[in-house]
Amino acid sequence: MDKKPEKLVPEVRFKGFTDDWEQRKLEQLNLLQKYVKEKTLPSQKKLPKLRFLNTPYNTYKFSELFKKSTKKNDGQILQNHVISVANMRWGKLPKSSSEAYMKTYFIFNEGDIAYEGNRSKNYSFGRFVANDLGNGIVSHVFSVFNSKSNFNLEFLKNYINSEQVMRDPLRMSTSRTTMMTNLVLKDIAKQTLMIPSKDEQDLLGSLYKIIQSLIELNVKKKQELIHLKNYLLQKLFV
Repeated sequence: MDKKPEKLVPEVRFKGFTDDWEQRKLEQLNLLQKYVKEKTLPSQKKLPKLRFLNTPYNTYKFSELFKKSTKKNDGQILQNHVISVANMRWGKLPKSSSEAYMKTYFIFNEGDIAYEGNRSKNYSFGRFVANDLGNGIVSHVFSVFNSKSNFNLEFLKNYINSEQVMRDPLRMSTSRTTMMTNLVLKDIAKQTLMIPSKDEQDLLGSLYKIIQSLIELNVKKKQELIHLKNYLLQKLFV
């Protein structure tokens, strides 16, 4: 009796096709980003180890740089302009939200910063997040501040979100509850920050943006290769 033909198995092996090489590249870029921020941002009132320019860093009180905003939504901003502060992306109001409830939201424009009180292993006293997304609204649980200075936005979002920079100012101006930290406005107003010149901000902002773009590009490439791998596995291993 004739034997049944054996099922052919392709010689191609996919181990490491995406997971190893692309993951290593991504990890190296993330390490590079961490290293660059550590070396180019001030820490505990000490100047950064790496500088672009010899222009001085000036010391300002927080209240000289930012003003607490009390501007509420007048009802004209639609639900698709709600901003999720944690991820800095467009979010949504709860389905049960009424027009009156929408008016409790704060206006949160591009260039503003908001304080988020969630503690984590990376943020011991909560964190500030700069809005580089666009003009919108955020929940009244956040404290929103308008910038008084002409910051480079790419620099600001990395600077104000840095635990290295903001740990001590926030440690001195927050109170803890069970799950959250609350910002004490009169205390944060007195904290001091070291700010580089606008020219150096522009150079640092460009550097941070280049590295972040490389990370996003590699994440996208990895996802595309994983899709390709899955497609080939479906077609070859039948």
